[in-house]
Amino acid sequence: MESDVLSLLDELEEIVDRGTKIPMTGKVLVDDTVIFELLDKVRAALPEEVQNAKWVLAERQRILTEAETEAQKMVEQGKNYVEKMAEENEVVKQAQGYAEDIARQAQAFAREVKVGAIQYADELLQKAEVSLYDTIQALHRNREELQSVKEERRKPAANE
Repeated sequence: MESDVLSLLDELEEIVDRGTKIPMTGKVLVDDTVIFELLDKVRAALPEEVQNAKWVLAERQRILTEAETEAQKMVEQGKNYVEKMAEENEVVKQAQGYAEDIARQAQAFAREVKVGAIQYADELLQKAEVSLYDTIQALHRNREELQSVKEERRKPAANE
């Protein structure tokens, strides 16, 4: 098809090239019947060539459109993947934040328990100290009474 048109054009060129040259004019004398026949053949072959070219262009456009659609799908899939990864990363960050909050709360609770335990132990020791002090005071008074009873018992023995 393409070669038909090209071969017809080559033939036309050859006819013009072999034509009789008119001196000093740069013009060539050719048989117009042969030229018109060749032009008719070119016209007959040309619509098929144009049709083929149109089909090639349409096919090219279809392929480009498909490629663009596929590229859009790939870009969309990439965006979705990136968004998914970002969301998962955000979930991980949130989980880490929650874990850190729980750890801080646990540490604060442990400090409160420790302070409470120390305070409770101090109160127990204070009560024990007061109780021991009271007991020592009672013992001291009991000893003093015993000393006084002892001394009183010594006095009548001295009078007798």
